[in-house]
Amino acid sequence: MRPTTFKMLGIVARYSEAATLLKKPGDCAVVERKGTLCQIVISCPDGCGETLSINLDPRSGAAWRLYQRRGRWSLFPSIDRTSGCRSHFLLWGGHIAWCDLEGDRAEPEWPTTLGDRVMESLGRRSPANYVVIADELDEVPWDVLAACHHLVRRGLLVEGEDKDRGAFSLIE
Repeated sequence: MRPTTFKMLGIVARYSEAATLLKKPGDCAVVERKGTLCQIVISCPDGCGETLSINLDPRSGAAWRLYQRRGRWSLFPSIDRTSGCRSHFLLWGGHIAWCDLEGDRAEPEWPTTLGDRVMESLGRRSPANYVVIADELDEVPWDVLAACHHLVRRGLLVEGEDKDRGAFSLIE
């Protein structure tokens, strides 16, 4: 059975130090040098035995963003393995959300006041993509997306379709 949580084991200066910390699927460590987050090293949570190195430094090319909020870690965007075990998952609020039909689709808790802040942000410009809103509010994009989906279910927002999926507008 695949894990539904991941464990951040520490922040170290070298990849080799990070890799030696990993003992089981879902274990992670961050490599930081001179105050710059360089990479997150993860024992693939799918259990295939591979160690993944995810770039966090935009100076080195396309980079993921690592967040620590309310004592929990999140990574954005998702990790979509196009080789090896081909797993696709999110690291969100200490949980692993699997992007397939077999995985646990429960959303981690997110701040309930976030919905009000999202509505306020959309009042200044609408429509807006959830990543743009998250950047503006200094929040984890997955939390903002969950808040937006909650507001859609309450009939307060509408989500765009096709190429506009992920963009939300106030319902007038």
